[in-house]
Amino acid sequence: MLDLGRTRRIASRSQTLALIARDGGCSFPGFAHPPQYCERHHVRGWIDGELTNPNNLTLVCAYHHHNFLARGWTCRINSDGIPEWTPPMWVDRDQKPMINTRIQAVLTARKHGRRNGWMIQ
Repeated sequence: MLDLGRTRRIASRSQTLALIARDGGCSFPGFAHPPQYCERHHVRGWIDGELTNPNNLTLVCAYHHHNFLARGWTCRINSDGIPEWTPPMWVDRDQKPMINTRIQAVLTARKHGRRNGWMIQ
């Protein structure tokens, strides 16, 4: 079971494996830190009554986990279940949400029925 709700704050092993499969590492745009250098992050704060469920978690490297908010970035899980980051106005005046290029490449490959350049049968 991947949904823990309010029963636990820290992501379980199963949730962590699901995040590794989805995010592949730090989900912050432009960063390629592998999963072993990442922390699990509640997109909407557990302390604010939110849930420890995969649709509220993402992987981020320690730097981004502890600094993104102070730098004006926000994160949300979009309607496709993918973490997207909204930059502050000083980075992008239009504040267009961004998806990590590694995650976007996987999505594009799935959309076109490919994995590592090969057709999925």
